[in-house]
Amino acid sequence: MIKYSLSLISFSFVLFLLMERLNLPLALAALSSLSFWTGLGILVFKKVGWGRGKVYYLTLVIYLLYHSFLYSFVLGILEPGGLKQASDQVIGAGFGFEVPTPPVYFPLWVSQAFAFWVIFKGYEAIVVPFTLFIGAVLGNLLGLNVRAIFKLYNVTETKAARSIITLPALGIVSGTSCCLALPSIVLYSVALSFPILSPSILALLSSSTYFSLVYYGLPIISSVALYLNLRVLSKATRACELGKSAFKSTLS
Repeated sequence: MIKYSLSLISFSFVLFLLMERLNLPLALAALSSLSFWTGLGILVFKKVGWGRGKVYYLTLVIYLLYHSFLYSFVLGILEPGGLKQASDQVIGAGFGFEVPTPPVYFPLWVSQAFAFWVIFKGYEAIVVPFTLFIGAVLGNLLGLNVRAIFKLYNVTETKAARSIITLPALGIVSGTSCCLALPSIVLYSVALSFPILSPSILALLSSSTYFSLVYYGLPIISSVALYLNLRVLSKATRACELGKSAFKSTLS
């Protein structure tokens, strides 16, 4: 399985190089990106696993749709003055492919090798491979965490124990799944409120470092936090189950 995933990732990079050197059709960017993210997905989801049940699937689907399609719409509305951006254009849609870059920028290129966008009332939603992939990862981890919280809640005996264990877990889940654009909104609001700080803040918001942190760094950090939280919940559930089994055996 690992060899297969690495083969897919290698094929993606080779195809990218051929596109750059031989000027192959840009539509091949979709194949290259699909191969890369499929290979990486095999590695990630083999490690994390998948869940089952209505609660899991509902959480996964809702978050994937939100992160991939609705996130940009919500961001446009939440930003200061966002409601004033509405236009008479009802709907528009399109897709495109990224021109191959120098090989050193392959990770950035493959994350947005092709895109699909929808414009509704002046608000734009752009879907690229990275948003789909990280949306699936976060949605899967959120679903697994919610399912684990329910399972742990059912095996604990007292209300106090349930509160001590589940409330912090719910806090982590809700915190990592919140709007990742919150730092941008706060900084943008400060810039509008204090003109003297506007040049520095706007320079930060437009910097490539800040973009990389918010767009790539925060979702990855959230994924790691959710994975670690899932491990803690799983260990706590097993400990409670073992404790209940030991208690029942002593009674018998």
